[in-house]
Amino acid sequence: MIPSADATRPAPPLAEDTRKTAGGRNTPLLLLVMALGAALRLTALGYKSFWLDEISSIVFARVPGISFWRTLWNDEGNMALYYVMLRPWLHFGTGEASVRMLSVLPGVASLLLMYLLSARLFGRAVGMVATLFLALSTCAVVYSQEARAYSWLLLGVIASTYLFVRLIQRPTYALTIAYALTAGVTLYFHYFGLLVPLAHALSLPALPRERRPWKYLFASSAILAALAIPVLWMIHTQPIQHIDWVQKPSLLELYHLGVFLAAEGSKAVGAVLLALELVLAGLFLRTMKNSRDLAKDALQYWRYALVASSLFTPVIITLLVSVVRPVFFHRFLIICLPAWLLAVAVGACGIPTLKLRTAAITGVCALSLASTVMSYTRVREDWRDVAKYLIAHATAQDYVLYYAGVGNPSDSYRDWLPGGANNRPMSVEVSGASGDWRQKIAAGERVWMLRYPTSRSDETTRTVEAELQSRYIVGETEKFRAITLTEYIPKK
Repeated sequence: MIPSADATRPAPPLAEDTRKTAGGRNTPLLLLVMALGAALRLTALGYKSFWLDEISSIVFARVPGISFWRTLWNDEGNMALYYVMLRPWLHFGTGEASVRMLSVLPGVASLLLMYLLSARLFGRAVGMVATLFLALSTCAVVYSQEARAYSWLLLGVIASTYLFVRLIQRPTYALTIAYALTAGVTLYFHYFGLLVPLAHALSLPALPRERRPWKYLFASSAILAALAIPVLWMIHTQPIQHIDWVQKPSLLELYHLGVFLAAEGSKAVGAVLLALELVLAGLFLRTMKNSRDLAKDALQYWRYALVASSLFTPVIITLLVSVVRPVFFHRFLIICLPAWLLAVAVGACGIPTLKLRTAAITGVCALSLASTVMSYTRVREDWRDVAKYLIAHATAQDYVLYYAGVGNPSDSYRDWLPGGANNRPMSVEVSGASGDWRQKIAAGERVWMLRYPTSRSDETTRTVEAELQSRYIVGETEKFRAITLTEYIPKK
């Protein structure tokens, strides 16, 4: 059995001054790691098409005036702060790279905070390795290149955890307010941000009673509760149909969560990387167990408990809630990513043999980099090419059939592309409950059937396609990523 390095080497004091932790000879290396992380987040930033959720972000952020705020309060409270920030940001342009740059900024800032957090808890070596893992993490890079709130959510998770650690170390009212405000703002980037301060709170039993700064914690809880009231109200009042697609959790979904945290869904590389990181996370848990008996300062055990709580609390609570209402989905649990990478870094740095330790860290870095490079060409949905195809081939007399509930994202995309206003066909909504689409396309010269996702083959699809085939000649069928576009030409 390989002994944990933390069991033989004294850990750095938790109250070590941040300037000592982050400064000195590590500064050039930290800047190099941050530059690497920034480069990975900027590479191919505009290469991929917006997918459905990104298009929804932009469309909603462009809703004019009071309608935006009314919709935000009544229907779209999740990621509310991101939408508010995106509105003025769109003045810089609606191109893929310019819109996604809003997510790159917190992705790069997270690297510095990850180092400050990790180094304060476990020392400079672990801090540098954890920051390197985050810089290369496919999950972190992908969501730093997406027009959604997840990159800002990650920044909020890391920042609030860092402030919580400092509050436990040397409690002051300034830190109390800073922590509460940061954790409170995080809630407005995603509802799952509510689980972050809860995970912090559940680490407190690992501290002896005399080390728990109750009056500061109560004050921060009061501020945080006040900030959370609007979020809780929106959760209570807003429709829950937005997550009807979430399935009941299964062992397969737990595996998907692991691959997501390791490599954001990359199958072959992700499975190998997950296996390696599970071994290193296991070493972290063993070191955590040993530290409970060996640590002279109770804070030294609590640091492990905080990381473990930040990793497992959101997963366990989400699984319990899913018994009543399915909410367990790997993308929502991106809040666990900092704790996961920190646990892996501690496990790797705890290997006492230099060769094995180097091999483990190199393996995680190499596999993460390979997965990240592959992610640049992994397109979710190619609505951009659908819009370009319609611009080139459809006329103003044509009709495009699309499904209710999904909308026609290619219509929105056309607004952001050159020539998008030319020869614009009419979009017609199709639903199983209504046959209005038949009358609407009666005068059309040509009909385009937009099927999303590509594999969709429900009763409505079959009915619509059968009727179109009886009235039209099937023309060209173009397949795009996750989308099929079929041309129907009137019979002469």
